Amino acid sequence: MYQYIRSWAFWLISFMIAVSMTRCANIVPPGGGPRDSLPPSLAAVNPPDSSLHFKNKKVYFVFDEFVELDNVNDKLIVSPTLKRTPIVTAKLRTVTMELKDTLQENTTYTFNFADAIRDINERNAIPDFQYVVSTGNYLDSLQMMGHLMDAENGVPDSNVAVMLYRNLEDSIVSKEKPVYYAKTRPDGSFRFKNMAPGTYKIFALKEEDRDLQYNQPSEKIAFVEKPIVIKEKNIEGVNLLLFMERDSTIKEPLAPQDSLDLAQEQEDKEREKEKEKEKKKKTPKLQITPTLDGGLQELPAPLQLTFNLPLRTLDSARVTLGEDSTFTPVTFHTQMDSTHTKLSVLYPWKEGLPYRMIFPADAATDTTGQQLPKADTISFKSKKSSDYAIFGVTLKISDSTRQAINNDTMHYVIQLVQDKTIKYSGTVVNGTWLQKFITPGEYEVRVLLDANGNGKWDRGQYYKEPKRQPERVILVPGKQNLKAYWTVRPTIEI
Repeated sequence: MYQYIRSWAFWLISFMIAVSMTRCANIVPPGGGPRDSLPPSLAAVNPPDSSLHFKNKKVYFVFDEFVELDNVNDKLIVSPTLKRTPIVTAKLRTVTMELKDTLQENTTYTFNFADAIRDINERNAIPDFQYVVSTGNYLDSLQMMGHLMDAENGVPDSNVAVMLYRNLEDSIVSKEKPVYYAKTRPDGSFRFKNMAPGTYKIFALKEEDRDLQYNQPSEKIAFVEKPIVIKEKNIEGVNLLLFMERDSTIKEPLAPQDSLDLAQEQEDKEREKEKEKEKKKKTPKLQITPTLDGGLQELPAPLQLTFNLPLRTLDSARVTLGEDSTFTPVTFHTQMDSTHTKLSVLYPWKEGLPYRMIFPADAATDTTGQQLPKADTISFKSKKSSDYAIFGVTLKISDSTRQAINNDTMHYVIQLVQDKTIKYSGTVVNGTWLQKFITPGEYEVRVLLDANGNGKWDRGQYYKEPKRQPERVILVPGKQNLKAYWTVRPTIEI
């Protein structure tokens, strides 16, 4: 009996202890530790980096952790260039590169993966990962470095292909791939490594199709007029100005047509006439819309009026403009744009006064013969000078800049830029420039080196003689916050 009670008591105490531990214990998952921020490390490579007499078709890179590839076909740069891009694959800790081309004899090859190799877990990329080998008995070691800037806005441009050719003909950039090429970094810098001595033509190209050939008018380019000779010493300070050679907004002239093309064109015109007849049935009414800022007209800018349909005729003599509260008639001038839809009204507006412009119904006729449904009255008020900011610049040219420009007749133009659009600009005279009536806001300040003195930026030309570099624009660091009724007069040094 005693033994039975003792056994029962043992199990009861054990049960109570288990319940107590269940109530008190908290299950805490183990801590994960700090986030891994280190990129993979190369543990082994076969054949080794900097190998001589290289003849292998495959290269194996082994890392200390699992890796993956990120857009390797776009990021891998092989110099000298190959006709066929190597095939690169990743599995576990190993990246395999398979060469499809026969390499040239006695040549140093650089395989630049950029940041295309990264670990799987945290995606930490290896920056500027390179592999260099030579098919001869030595490694070339010369380097060339420089910077590239967009000539029109003074901003560095990244991912632009900078290319070197041994053939010095101008047309080579549109026919063949380069011997060497590198891509610009976000700060516009570029570098060629492991170059062979020689004389090279240098050309830069920003393109969409990635064929490394200049064959599209929309592609931006940069070039150096004279070949660059590199022998025993590295070259630094190669500066390139990027520009579009032709204005992409200008349409190309039509090519000559044969008789079949003309017949087809005639048929198309007949169809268009039928469509125009249908359109006339659905044509909206002719309307005028003014461009105003909350019902206020800018000083001293023209009043901009937009017609929703192109005009055939406009009798501006029948249009009246009244000024002040009595709407006293005043004399004004007008200019119609090439589309016959935008009319500029030129008048020296007096600040803070009301105006009223009246268009009689028959004053304007569109291309379909339609007139205004009724007389249109446009009422507005002019702004005050206190609504605007004043910006005055004192420009100083440093000795180093003056020496680099090497042009005593250079003109300097100040540009105020907002939303990538030049809002105000003017030529510096006797070291200063002043602009009134500036709409308040935040502006970038640029300085245009205006070589021909026409007050605007001019693009360069490569395929026309004489070759010409684009005019350069220097972006001033920081922005100017211009407020109403404020005058800002900074001193800018370039």
